[in-house]
Amino acid sequence: MKLGARKGGTSTSFVDTDSDEVLLQFSWDAAGLTYLAYHLYDESGGLVADSGGVLPVRRVCILGAKDELLLDVPEDSEQHIRYRLYNREGRLLTVSDGVRTQIFGFLRMEPRRVW
Repeated sequence: MKLGARKGGTSTSFVDTDSDEVLLQFSWDAAGLTYLAYHLYDESGGLVADSGGVLPVRRVCILGAKDELLLDVPEDSEQHIRYRLYNREGRLLTVSDGVRTQIFGFLRMEPRRVW
């Protein structure tokens, strides 16, 4: 996944179907700005990072307790985003190295979900 230019007013949300919790969201406003929000858990289900709401996207690299890459958003919007999303129970929902993405059970992707 790349963040490049998207239509204003659109978003992509990664949702845990078990709890209906949005774990990761990218959104684009009418001016072309990109925003990011996240709740990131590790393999034990512990909360590792919380964006505290929707923020303008910037370079982010978040590692779990065992130095496992949970989210890597590069500065350049044309580079690939890498992520590994667990839910609060420690269940792996999806993983992407930026080029190849694996989606496991209990993940739903939604457009226009309000954070």
